[in-house]
Amino acid sequence: MSDKITLVVRFRMKESAKKEFTAKMRDIFAHIVKEKTFVQASLVQDMRDPKNILIYEVWNESPESFMKNQMSRAYRAGFEKMIVDLKIDRTPAWYSTIAEWTRA
Repeated sequence: MSDKITLVVRFRMKESAKKEFTAKMRDIFAHIVKEKTFVQASLVQDMRDPKNILIYEVWNESPESFMKNQMSRAYRAGFEKMIVDLKIDRTPAWYSTIAEWTRA
């Protein structure tokens, strides 16, 4: 099995929480982009339901090593607290790549 994983996290929140959530995401990704095993990420919003936001992250790690190495980073503590404080619903899912396409 490859150590390349995709983490998709669905966040559901009140409209009033989106500004703080997005600002905190920008702050945390200022650190994440410097991580050796980080590949790419996108933050997207459902066009029909703006309270539904997804983060799509690609890492050169296994789910186990990600949880051990990445979730313990000090810069994540404020984000984790915000999730609880703003009562944001979070649903993570791990994916492995079975095929890839890029523009020629």
